Amino acid sequence: MGGLVFSAVVSVFLAYKANLVFDYRKVRFARYFILTMLCMADWSIFFAGELGYVDAKFKFFSTCLSYPGNAFVSTMWFLFAAEYCGVALKFIRRFEKAFFILPTLAVLAIFTNSFHWLYYSSYSLDTSVAFPIIIYDHGPLFWIIFVYFFSGTLLGILFFIRKFAYSGVYPIPQVGIVVGVLLPLIGTLLYLGDVGPFAFIDPTPFLFTITGLIIFQLYMRNEFLNLVPIARDNVIETMKDGYIVTDTEKRIIDVNPVVLELAGKTRDKALGRSLEELFEELIDFFPEDTDKGPFSREISITSGMGMRFFRTGFSSISSGENVRGALVVLHDITDAYRYGEALKQANQKLNLMSNITRHDLLNQVNVLSGYTELLCEMLPEDLRAEPRMERYLKNFKKGIETIHDQIIFTRDYQDLGVVAPVWQSVSGVAKEAAFSFSSRGIKFSIPDGGPEVFADPLLTKVFYNLFDNALAHGEKVSEIFVSFREEGGKAVIEVVDNGTGISMDMKDTIFEKSVGKNTGLGLFLIKSILSITDLEIKETGIEGEGARFEITVPPGNWRGSISQRQEARQPV
Repeated sequence: MGGLVFSAVVSVFLAYKANLVFDYRKVRFARYFILTMLCMADWSIFFAGELGYVDAKFKFFSTCLSYPGNAFVSTMWFLFAAEYCGVALKFIRRFEKAFFILPTLAVLAIFTNSFHWLYYSSYSLDTSVAFPIIIYDHGPLFWIIFVYFFSGTLLGILFFIRKFAYSGVYPIPQVGIVVGVLLPLIGTLLYLGDVGPFAFIDPTPFLFTITGLIIFQLYMRNEFLNLVPIARDNVIETMKDGYIVTDTEKRIIDVNPVVLELAGKTRDKALGRSLEELFEELIDFFPEDTDKGPFSREISITSGMGMRFFRTGFSSISSGENVRGALVVLHDITDAYRYGEALKQANQKLNLMSNITRHDLLNQVNVLSGYTELLCEMLPEDLRAEPRMERYLKNFKKGIETIHDQIIFTRDYQDLGVVAPVWQSVSGVAKEAAFSFSSRGIKFSIPDGGPEVFADPLLTKVFYNLFDNALAHGEKVSEIFVSFREEGGKAVIEVVDNGTGISMDMKDTIFEKSVGKNTGLGLFLIKSILSITDLEIKETGIEGEGARFEITVPPGNWRGSISQRQEARQPV
């Protein structure tokens, strides 16, 4: 009897703790866990009274008092397991009250048994053992209730087993709860089968003592009840991103309020439906092969909320080597997309105005240049040859050329960063730039293959300006080499010529604006283009042996394979 009393105390304590920890009005499974514990307490404490009393009538009365717990514990366990494991929730919640009809009839039947004797056809007191035991002959109603009791308990266990099978993991807390509930189920079968000493004493309440202890230990040590549902309510239900879980047939098994609002449906109408019924736009995004690794893509969805734009992430949910379903996360980028579109339109208007202004300025510069030439021709020969006048005219022409070059530079610079960076083949971009110099008698050596880099679409202009700079300042350049190498996780692109090179005092300043023999804009533009995606450039050549420009690409901004040193010696 002491064990039964202890079991009742533990059960009441667990119900009390669960009530403190969980808001059972929001966490549905907690309500049934609390009621399961209270049913166990009722059954245990009054079964202890049944064993303690000597008179048959008092023993039977204790049995009656234990029946609210005895009859309802299976139903509470079944509903608890269904809610926690998320099995058939739509059906179970719809007919929730119906599950209490048979246990209620069982309690009424046991209290009115003396009028109909359908639950227990008779009972007697056996005094042949150490302490009197009441022996019951089971009537037809008992067996109906027993089948219901056995089915509810077994289904609850199967719900957890199903959950393990789909998750592919077997956490100790969940395995322990199943083992704990299996014990009283086995005890009931031993009692009904008249096996050994259990022919006279139902061991089920004793074994529920062990169940209570197991649940108590797992609750205190592992917070079993707090693993999934509470985390889901606190994270998934409140997250701003849309959350969809589907099975392998693309049927929706879980969503959060963001998705329901976007689809204009309730949870009951969304669960169990195909993904296509909620969002047709996701079907093309969803891969046929759900074994595909994680990826993301931008999509647009039209709903009652209007057109919205999302960065959609997909990842498969696997159990070992088996794919069980998929997780789709919808990150709303509508505001960012609209800001980007507005910025793009503003840039287009500004660029249009810049193009018109630049065109008008170039026309005036050309007019000024033409009049300068006419002026030179109209001046007397002796005046034109006079050193001071010759210097004035030369500086005047130089100023016009500088203005012209500055205006042309603004055209290149205004396109910088307007288009999003893309992956580009370094070899392909370099060969495209080299083609512009095909009539200049320069031999280019550019290897095939090589890495791809994530850079601004103006990367072609980087190589064009490097090649043009070599021809303009290298004096004797006849060959230009391009090579690739990997260095500490970074990719290094080298552009080398066989010209005169760059002096030491110029190496640190050549990438600054207006530094150099001409406009000083080419290398400044190169550095600006590369810096958009964190690429760096420096000059490491030796004066007299040629210029060497090294472009360093950080990890993550390049892909592909590079041999220890990949270069070509075949002219393009």
